[in-house]
Amino acid sequence: MKNTVVFIVIIVMIFSCNFNIKSSNELVVLEEIKLNIKEPSGITYYKNHLYIASDYNGLVYKTNLKGEIVKKIPTDFTDIEGVAMDKNGNLFVVNENKRTFVKLKLNGETDKKYKIKGRQKQHNSGLEGVCYSKKLDCFFIVNESLPREVMKISRKGKEKESFKIDFANDLSGICFDEKTKNIWIVSDESQKIYEVSTKGVKLKDYKIPVNKAEGITINKDKIYVVSDAENKLYVLKKP
Repeated sequence: MKNTVVFIVIIVMIFSCNFNIKSSNELVVLEEIKLNIKEPSGITYYKNHLYIASDYNGLVYKTNLKGEIVKKIPTDFTDIEGVAMDKNGNLFVVNENKRTFVKLKLNGETDKKYKIKGRQKQHNSGLEGVCYSKKLDCFFIVNESLPREVMKISRKGKEKESFKIDFANDLSGICFDEKTKNIWIVSDESQKIYEVSTKGVKLKDYKIPVNKAEGITINKDKIYVVSDAENKLYVLKKP
């Protein structure tokens, strides 16, 4: 009887350890906010506000940190899949259809357009996200699939280097962590967030309970992710 009790205790401890390992790989959801924005496709943080792109109507929405709309910025495009702000407050988006990286004026009019090299085998497998690194003074753009690729782009739209990603099913959003100097990538199909070096080495991955995640940004100890299918903003605890 004594041996049976000891055996049961050991089994319980093993399962408890396994459970803790699994749960530590899942990011904690702090808030789940319904947005008044259709098909949010990209997000970035800048000076205590969020900028959220919509590929439904080609608008960029400036919101507070609760997702409440402060300003609507129209653009000349309908298929915008990512949004970024540089250190000077200039607004940038990527257009999937035309494979273009676009600098916008404050009123949303096109200031400059840069063609990004490469061919996409399918209409919806091209440029999917963009972010800016203040530390490196450059941009990172992700290609969703075929190939799954991250490109380092200069402020003048020139590709400086690139690397392929083989550990995610697709790439749907990207942001740069100024604190760790690493890249964070969200994958819609894998339902994961990956922490990656600027050379493409996977450092960590985390599961997320987000359906059709399409954009990611970081502010201090929080990660913000938008869901295209649910029109929601998820606030996650940064590990």
